[in-house]
Amino acid sequence: VNLDGAASIARFTASPLRRAYEHRVYDQLAELYLRQERIKDAADTLALYAHEHPLDARSADALARVVAIQEQAGFASLALETKKDFVVRYGRTSPMRRASLAGWTATQPRVKAYLAELARHHHALAQQSRSKPAVQEAVRWYGEYLAAFPGDGDAAQNHFLLAELLFEDGQYAAAAGHYEKVAYEYAAHAKGADAGYSALLAVAEQVKAAPADARAPLQRAGVESALRFSQRYAHDARAAAVTVNAAETLLALGEAERASAVAQRALTLAPSAEQGRIAWTVVAVSAADRGLLAQSEQAYGEALALAPERSAVAAELAERRSAAIYRQAEAARDAGQPRAAIAHFERLARLAPQASVRASAQYDAATVLLGLADWSAAATALETFRREHPGHALQAEVPAKLALAYTELRRWSHAAAEFERIAAGAGGASDPGLRRSAQWQAAELHDRAAAEATAAQLADAGAVRATAIRAWERYVQAWPAPLEPAVLARWQLVQLTRQDGQSAKSLAWLKQLREVEVKGGALRTERTRTLSALAALQLAEPLVEQYRRVALVEPLARNLKTKKTRLEEVLKVYAAASQDGGAEAVTAATYHTAALYQDFGKALIGSQRPKGLKPLELEQYNVMLEEQAFPFEEKAIELHEANARRTRQGVWDEWVRKSFAALAQLKPARWSKVERSEEAIGEIR
Repeated sequence: VNLDGAASIARFTASPLRRAYEHRVYDQLAELYLRQERIKDAADTLALYAHEHPLDARSADALARVVAIQEQAGFASLALETKKDFVVRYGRTSPMRRASLAGWTATQPRVKAYLAELARHHHALAQQSRSKPAVQEAVRWYGEYLAAFPGDGDAAQNHFLLAELLFEDGQYAAAAGHYEKVAYEYAAHAKGADAGYSALLAVAEQVKAAPADARAPLQRAGVESALRFSQRYAHDARAAAVTVNAAETLLALGEAERASAVAQRALTLAPSAEQGRIAWTVVAVSAADRGLLAQSEQAYGEALALAPERSAVAAELAERRSAAIYRQAEAARDAGQPRAAIAHFERLARLAPQASVRASAQYDAATVLLGLADWSAAATALETFRREHPGHALQAEVPAKLALAYTELRRWSHAAAEFERIAAGAGGASDPGLRRSAQWQAAELHDRAAAEATAAQLADAGAVRATAIRAWERYVQAWPAPLEPAVLARWQLVQLTRQDGQSAKSLAWLKQLREVEVKGGALRTERTRTLSALAALQLAEPLVEQYRRVALVEPLARNLKTKKTRLEEVLKVYAAASQDGGAEAVTAATYHTAALYQDFGKALIGSQRPKGLKPLELEQYNVMLEEQAFPFEEKAIELHEANARRTRQGVWDEWVRKSFAALAQLKPARWSKVERSEEAIGEIR
């Protein structure tokens, strides 16, 4: 053995008995060599046994020990060659598989591990050297691994690495095929989406390299691969871009209808703004090619909404959309559908800033809409026209048209604003009568808006009321004549400032109204006199309050004198109001006068009694008070009845009704029942 080493063992183990323990001899010799640090001799000994007994299951263990010895000793190249020898001897086509299935099965874990190591080793060499032989060697081992273990858990990863190797080597067709197998023939795994996307890149490289007249088939193949990708990996971040690119390719290939369908699918895959814009553009172009103009316009609109503002892309999309709209307008006009044509022209005016007929089309559409009593659409069109064409000659006619539309829409504040434009001379309005009328209408409309806002308890009711106040103030300042509307305007200011809690301003307007109306002379009318009288009545209210504050207590004589004096002051004001005003002022003055007489009588009855009166004296004092109060109550009844008699002239206002209510308390026997009151009214008439 010392002379020939392991080669001499066979001579001593020729008999069947010795062959039974022959493998132990080889093992022991190898162990001896290892102790003697004769590494190569130990490895050669085990390798010799494997070669001499290829079908013996123990041969695989011996060869595996050779690999371990070589790797431990740092002989990487020798270990690599031994691994190659191992996978050849015990691989899927080895004699071992046919001779002993059980023995062969036991070797497969090592075969799989060695194949993976061989493939990765040569892959790394190929990346370093970029040499074809290195690539081919790596491809060989990847192929052997995939053929031997197609269902293994690492098969997909190794298949992906094979595809990567081919792609790096410029073998794009082969790489694409392997990528697609990884992406679509394996169960879900981490590299599936990357493989599917890389397959598309490989096809794209083929398209770039192909002559122009030979690209179409490759492009169609790329489309099919892209659609498979978006279907299998719809949630991948690249799915939208892949699908959009497929749609563009189909459109370029002349397959407009299918391109549209693919682009619409891309829109369901959460595309970016740019991807969405391209997809919508494909839909739009496809629709236009097929005569679907409305669909084309809508798609261009979607694309435009996703385009960067003020960009060349946005400008081009806007122009394309305007062309689609214009073609629709032409079609509607030629078909005798003016309403539809108007709608198209309106959209053209709104959406195509550079269209030469934009302004006139917009204005003409609004005018036709007014003629059709389509107030809302007309108002919208006119508003847009005003906003977008501030210097246009037709702007002069807009306020009157908008005022009409707003009024019909009950948008009082908006209509009022238009009338104020006219009052200010908008559109060259120079007729004073027209301007005054416009300011009056503006104020009335602001009034109506304030009333509705207050009734609805809107949060901005106060602001709306303030606007109405300013409108009436402008009228009063600009148009002191004619007298009657000037007085009416002041009356409105009285009411509005009172509602707004501006009591001082309300009082000031009352005084001004009274003063202006009284000085009106021959220009005074029944209406101005009535309002003047009502103003006087309201101006009397502070006097009434002063009267009421005087209590009939000790010193009674002095307080009684003061209260009577203040009563007479108020009565004078009421008398003047009754003399100046019409029926409404007369009935109000009459009612208030009667109420004061009644109140004074009650005040006498309820006055403080002198101290120290004896019961009999107190009784006599009370009788005396009743006698003094009686005329005042009688006067009150007389005045209320005077108001009631005014029903003969058809007067039935608030104050007449209040007089009837007062009479029901003062003379209940006659006035307390409704039936009796109605009879009395009939009798008076």
